[in-house]
Parts: sequence; structure tokens; C-alpha cells
Amino acid sequence: MSNSIEEVLSNYLYNQELADVKFNVGKNKKVFYAHKMVLSIVSSFWEKQFYSENWESSDHLGVTEIDVPDIECETFAHFLEYAYKKEIQPKKGMVTKIYFVAQKYEMEELKQYCMNEFKRSLNETNYIAYYEFGKQIGVKEYTQYAKQFLENHSDRIIRNKECFKSLSIDTIKMILGLKKLMAKEIDIFQALVEWAKEKKATKCKDNKSVTVKTLLRDFLPNIRLDLMDFKDLKIVKQTGLFPVQQLFNHSINLIQKNKIKICPLTRAGPQLEHLKVLLLAAARRGQTRLEHLQDTIKSNGIQYVTVIDINTTTPTFEFINQYDAVVLRGRNGSGMINPNILGDHLARFVKGGKGLVVIAINTLINADGYRIKGRIVDDEFIPLAIGERIQESSRNLGDVLIPEHPIMEDVESFKTKEYAHLIGTQNINGGKLIAKWSNGYPLITEKNKKEGYGTVVCLNFHPMSTKITDDCGKAWLHGTDGNKIISNSVAYVGMRYYYN
Repeated sequence: MSNSIEEVLSNYLYNQELADVKFNVGKNKKVFYAHKMVLSIVSSFWEKQFYSENWESSDHLGVTEIDVPDIECETFAHFLEYAYKKEIQPKKGMVTKIYFVAQKYEMEELKQYCMNEFKRSLNETNYIAYYEFGKQIGVKEYTQYAKQFLENHSDRIIRNKECFKSLSIDTIKMILGLKKLMAKEIDIFQALVEWAKEKKATKCKDNKSVTVKTLLRDFLPNIRLDLMDFKDLKIVKQTGLFPVQQLFNHSINLIQKNKIKICPLTRAGPQLEHLKVLLLAAARRGQTRLEHLQDTIKSNGIQYVTVIDINTTTPTFEFINQYDAVVLRGRNGSGMINPNILGDHLARFVKGGKGLVVIAINTLINADGYRIKGRIVDDEFIPLAIGERIQESSRNLGDVLIPEHPIMEDVESFKTKEYAHLIGTQNINGGKLIAKWSNGYPLITEKNKKEGYGTVVCLNFHPMSTKITDDCGKAWLHGTDGNKIISNSVAYVGMRYYYN
């Protein structure tokens, strides 16, 4: 059996046999032998250097000798390993150093490997190191991804006091400048106070003119007192960092606006675990499937999901309006008891700025007794028209038109077991197409009918997975990312109300 090129080349890694280039690496000039042809294939930099008429080097017995003083030996070894084997197993914390080499030597594949490894290994303790590294080498993708990670995990990051104490002034300014922090405002304030106390105790202990207040002078204007409740304002008052009159005015505003919040607000709205979701579904095959969909919605951290059977009950608008987001899912053979009234309630709910996720199958089927009606349909709030339910052999995720969309976060694959069950229409009622089936039909769409209205997302696939219904060919394969599409959609429409 013939060996692959990588298997053949791996035999020559660190091998002096046939080597025509010798690298003296690091301060101690550790010797690494290599082969110009191999390095030229993987590195545009070395290809230009080796075959440039103007390049000067030291040659001895046909071996070119090159000094590399600015790269550590271990990092250089990984560079050679990738060149010869196309795989490496770097130690923790080595990725940034390897990326520096990949950038210097113009190795696009190795840079992409490092970026993927960076995204995989990013956590609450190393995100700042990656952010600072991205700034240092001028790679926006590093800094942007680190910022996005911070926004999505800022509640835990800011509560990690030891990590926060070590941050630089510039990094804290960056954090406070983010618009969608998921941390509570009181947690941000208390983290800043602890940071200032640490700085005063360590770096300014001999300077009596430096106080916690002077250290926080540039940061305090960024604290959002309007996102705090009475208990939070009392904590702030005890620090003496804000004028009593200013805190009193915010307390009066809380009373006047009745903002004693059940769901704690952050700069990005409520935290996911406090988001209140209402699942309106017509039950036909018992509670098991409803519980499966309920668990799917909860899979990204949402905890409060109430289920109402719309086959027997039509909740009042006042009941629906208690929630931040609604998920609507009809069922074949088990329609809604009052589809017109429910549709009017949902239109009013969306007009009030709240979010709606519509599971298109059966909910939008062109058949009386099953589908939703009323103003939610008549006024075209939903970004998919009423249509016929069709069965398609093409069953994979197709083109993703907006890959950076929050609904597509961490979505890598989506596939059904045997066939696709969907509403067969291309009419998305003036909405936005996020992703398609591989056959070109809409898979995920969204619409904001008017400024100030809530967001409506439509998911044009069967919501059950093979985990709960393995004998169903239209179910999405457990192990692909149907759960992320559903849970991301609910979080997106629920949080959008507060973003706006």
C-alpha cells in the first residue's frame, strides 16, 4: 500500500539526510535541519527567500545556514512539524506563538489552524491574553472574536474577581465600551471597585493622593445606574462613589416607571437564565415531544419555558404578554382551538416589541383547522407565507446567507434522517433570508415589520430530533445542530426586545 505524502515527508522531519538548509534557532542557536523544497511548498516567504537572486546566506557543503534569533525553539519545532506532517499538538498557550511564525512565514493554512484552535480553546481566563495578542500583531479576527466571547460570557468573567483585578486600564475601557454586556450592572460596578482597591494597595500604596474614587474617575460615568434596582443602588450608596442626590433621583425614577424588575437587566437585556419563554403548541402525541422541544429551547441556558396546549386553550393577551418570547408550533391533525384570536394576540405581542419564533410545519400549512390565522398572518408579520407542506429528498443545510447572524452561532451542520418536511414556498413576506435548505427553499428567516416592533423568526423544519423519534424520517439528526438553531432563535428574539 502506498504511503501518503505526509507519511513520506514525516520520515525526513529533523533528519539531516538530504537536508539543504540548517537553522540556528533562538539565543542558544539550536540546530534544526530541513529541506528547501518542503518549506517552499508550505511557505510563500521561504519560497521567495530560497530562490531570490538577492538573498544572502551562508552556505557550507551545499547546506544553507540561517540564524533565527527571534523565535523560540519549541515554536520553531512546531512550524517544521506542520510543514512536514500537516499536524501539530502544541502545548497550552503555544497557539499565539505559532500564529506569529505562521504570519511571518506566510503560511495561510497554519494561520487558519491557529485561528480554529484559538476559538476552541478560548475561555474565561485566557481571553484577555488573546485579545492583547491580536492587538499586538494587528489581527482583527483575534480581537473581534475575543470581544464577542467577552460579550457572551461577561456575566461569569466579571464575577471572576481575581481575573478582573489583573486587567489593564485600556482593557477595562474596552470592556465598558461594549454595548451588549451580559453582566449585571451592579456586578460591573463591584468588579471595578475591587480592581481599584487592588491597584491602590499594590501600585499606589505610598501615594496618599490616590484613592479608589480617583482611580475610577474615568470609569464611573460609564456605569448605568438606570439598570440597577433599589437593592443595587443601596450597595452603590455605601461606597460613597456617587452623589446621594443622583442615587435619590434614580430611586424616584424606579418608583415612577415601576421598574422593580423580576428579570434582572444587563446592557444586553436580561440574562438568558432569566428570560421567560412561552411555548404554544398543539399536542397530539402526548407530552414527550413537547418536553423534548421544551428541553431543546433550554439547551443554551434558558430556564423558564412554560407550555400551553393551544388545542384546548387560548391564553389571553395579558397572559402571553408576561413573557419575553413566544414559540408557536402547530400540529398536523390537532389544530388550534381559536387560531384567529391567538393570531390577533400574537400580532399585538410583536407590536409591543416582544419576539416570536414560528415553527412553520403545520403552523403555516394551507389547511383550515391546523394553521394560525388572524392579524399575525393577515398583516404579514411572519417571514414565510402560508403554503403547502412538501416532502423533499434534499435534507441538508444549504447556503447560509448571513453566517455571522446570532442564530447561526456554533451551527456547523444540520441534516434530517431521510427527507425534509417543509412549507414549499419562496415567499418570505419581505423578510430576511438567513439560511436555505440545500434544495434552495427557505430554512431560517426573520422579519422586523416596523421599527419598534419585535422580531419574528420562522424555522421551516420539523422541530423533533431522532433522539426522541428515531423512526421518523423527517426528524433532524441528533448530533447535528438543530438544537442550536432552535435555542439560538428563541434567545435572539427574546433578547432583541432589550437590545432595541
